This record gives sequence, C-alpha cells and structure tokens, in this order.
Amino acid sequence: MKNLLKSLKELAKDKNILIVEDEFLILESLALLLSNFFPRIYKAQNVDSAFEIYKNIADEKIPMVIITDINLGVKTGIDLTYLVKGMNPEQKVIAISGTENRDIFIESIRCGVDRFVLKPIGKHELFNALLSVLQKIDYDLELKKNRKLLEDSKEYAIKLLAEQDQFLKNAIHEIHTPLAIIITNVDLLRMIGIQNESLNSIEAGARIIQNSYEDMTYLMKHDRIPDIKTNIDPVSFIRARVQYFNCIAEVNQLVLSFRVGHPNLPTIYFSELKLSRIVDNTLSNAIKYSNRPSEIAIIIGLQKEKIFFEVRNHGPIIQEKKKIFQRFYRESEQKGGYGLGLSIVGQICEEENVKIELTSRAIRGTAFRYIFEK
Repeated sequence: MKNLLKSLKELAKDKNILIVEDEFLILESLALLLSNFFPRIYKAQNVDSAFEIYKNIADEKIPMVIITDINLGVKTGIDLTYLVKGMNPEQKVIAISGTENRDIFIESIRCGVDRFVLKPIGKHELFNALLSVLQKIDYDLELKKNRKLLEDSKEYAIKLLAEQDQFLKNAIHEIHTPLAIIITNVDLLRMIGIQNESLNSIEAGARIIQNSYEDMTYLMKHDRIPDIKTNIDPVSFIRARVQYFNCIAEVNQLVLSFRVGHPNLPTIYFSELKLSRIVDNTLSNAIKYSNRPSEIAIIIGLQKEKIFFEVRNHGPIIQEKKKIFQRFYRESEQKGGYGLGLSIVGQICEEENVKIELTSRAIRGTAFRYIFEK
C-alpha cells in the first residue's frame, strides 16, 4: 500500500481532479481524502454545474481526472461523460456506481468511461483506479509530445529536402553553361585544326563532367518529365554514344571496339533518355575500371530473338555483383565517382523490364549485358 500511495502522490502532483457526487457527505469525504494527492480539487453535485466548471478550466491546459457518480438524478454521470468526451476525447473519467446493472455498465463503456469503482467505495480500489488513469494520462502526454517532435522533425526534413532540391537544381543549372562553353570551344579548336594532348585531356574531362551532369539531371527530373518512347535503331544510337566516349578512352590509353553481331537488327521501343543513361554509364564505368592499355568491346546482337547490348572490359574482378547496382556503392574508393551511374542503370532496367546479365572473371574480364524485350 505504501508504494501505491507514493506512486499516486507522484503522478497526481501536477494534475487536478473534479469530483461529481450528489450526496454531500460522500463528496466532502472524497475531496478530503484526495486532497492528500491532488493540488486542486473541484467539486460539483450535478451534471450542469460540473460541466460548467469543466468548461471554465479547460483553457488552463492542466491534466485533469473526473470522478463521477453514475446516479446523479435526471442527468447522470453517463451524460456528463458524453459532454466532456465531446469537448476532449482524451479526458479520463472514473465512474462510481452503486449497482452492478449490466445495461449501465455497457452504456458507460460506450460513452467512454475509463474505470469503474463500486459503492461502497474502498480506498484500495479507488487508488488503483486513479493510479491506472493517471499513468494513462502521462503516457498520452508523452505520446503527444513525441508525436509533436516527430511532426516537427518531419517538417524540418521536408524543408531541408526542398532546400537541397533547389540547391541541386541551381548547381546543375550553373554547371551547364560553363560546360557547354568548354565543349563548344574544344569543337571550334578542332575545326581550325588544333590537335594536341592538352586539348584531348580538356575534351575528355569535359565529357566526363557532362556524363555526371546528365546523371544528376536525370535523378532530379526523371519522375517529373513524361516518359516518351520511340522506335530506336540500336546500332546507330549506340555507335553515336561510343564515338562520344572515344576521346575519353584515348586519353586513358583505351580502345573502344564496336561490333554488330547480326545484320538488320530490329528497332527497340524505348526512351532515348533512359537508353542513353544505360549506355553512357556502362561505358563510363568500363573506362574507369579498365586496365591500361587495353580494349573495351561493345557488342550488339540477338539472344533468343531479343536484342542485347554488351560492354566487356578487363580490369578488377567485381566482388559484390548483387551490390554493384545499389546507390552509392563502389567496389573501389580509389577510382572516385559517387556510385550513382550504375544505380541509375539498375533502376531503369527494373522499370523497363530489361534483363541484366553480369559476369566478371579473371580471364574473360567483366561483361555487362542488357537484354531488351521485343
């Protein structure tokens, strides 16, 4: 009992109580008993005065317990419970009843009474009911506090993501103009016959940045732009991408060889944007991880009447084939990059039902093969 009283005192010290009882002597004795625990006690002998008190102190925001007799005359404790629960569904109510009438209990449960105490009121039963209700009040307050913290954190995260999104948009936009200037001036220098290793390195570096720029643009916009598909000639499309990467390969002492395995290959119905991300990121990855000097083989052909595109190179063996298409995963920290390119490829292949076959062996090298549905 001592522990019960101690817990009750601790839980009640920052809460108020409203006692509603039409028998004056019982009302006063309950108020006297509970004044040992609660700092403030409100008393009422009928529903109207009790509800008036409740409305007047509702703005104080101090947690409150209501103890009400069921039988209060014309208006009952059940009526009072309906009223206070209408104002505050979380309000805790302990009902006192001198009868075990089943219908009264059912109606009390329906209106939201939290605990029952039968007359004649025993201290132990009353204290246990109060302890249970007070613990529930503290639990609800803590839950509400945590929910508020969670909502604030969510709002902050959303704001942070929006700011990050805007920053990336601005950064991508800022990159585009100087990058376009570099590539355009490289082309102009080529047109007037200037050829040297420095210019080759500038062009290769600019095109590497261009590929990263295209990746970032795709990540920013892929879920906001229409997925336009057309019939694409895979041979001419991939040949153009290979030519684009030739200067990068040459600077890295690599040779890109392009082979078509079957004549008159059919077109594929695909998004040019998505196909360019598959081809460009696979070629970029092969260049990054190839031994110097060596050859990178690009092959287009048919596999069981389905078009495939393959890039094969010789370099480090891929140890974690299942992780290679995960975002931010990199087999080697020494090669730079952000682990985004192949994750974009994996995402596109999953969206478009493109099968990926990845092999990586010491003698035959590493091969990424993409098989397109008809």
